[in-house]
Amino acid sequence: MHSQSAIAHSRLLDGIASGTYAPGEKLNEVNVAQTLGISRNTLREIFATLVSEGLLERIPNRGVFIVEPTREDLRDMYASRLVLEPGALLWGARQGLQKLEGIVSTAEKLRDSTGRDASDDDIRAIADANQAFHRAIVVSAGSEGLNQTMDRILAQMRLGFVRANRLNHQFHVEFIAQNRAVTDLIAEKRWELAANQLAGSLQHTHDNIDRYFG
Repeated sequence: MHSQSAIAHSRLLDGIASGTYAPGEKLNEVNVAQTLGISRNTLREIFATLVSEGLLERIPNRGVFIVEPTREDLRDMYASRLVLEPGALLWGARQGLQKLEGIVSTAEKLRDSTGRDASDDDIRAIADANQAFHRAIVVSAGSEGLNQTMDRILAQMRLGFVRANRLNHQFHVEFIAQNRAVTDLIAEKRWELAANQLAGSLQHTHDNIDRYFG
């Protein structure tokens, strides 16, 4: 993928991961190409890549749509994260992990200031902070290849979270305490305990896909 396509692919992936696009949404080829500043031919190449990555679905005679992950998709994503994220803490370069304190503090302040009256915007901001937490852990490993893998996984997860949030508006809030526990252990350089704490949180969600995602 040449540089222009790679940048546009990354921007579209970021749009999915940030919740700009919703599961089941049809993508208008002309509008998306204009937004990304690329030709429609280049966009079709990117669409084909995202279809192969499981983020888009091309339906004959209807167009291209954002995919809603199945329960099996979500289980597979959490299985991948169980290897990727604790592994980054155990064997990665551990770069930039000081950022975690600010990320988790932001989520905690939102939780504590809004309680159960959190607005959709508050919940979205908490979800963004949680997502930034997990991405920072993978980024700390110092591998661009792992970063690209995590970007795809987080985009898929964000699509799954739409369904989870419909079932439980406080879904994202539940994970703040877990992220705090991991952050504190990292600050103390207790790497194995931090990795185990993180793995336990991911495993719990993996084992409760039906409850969290319906």
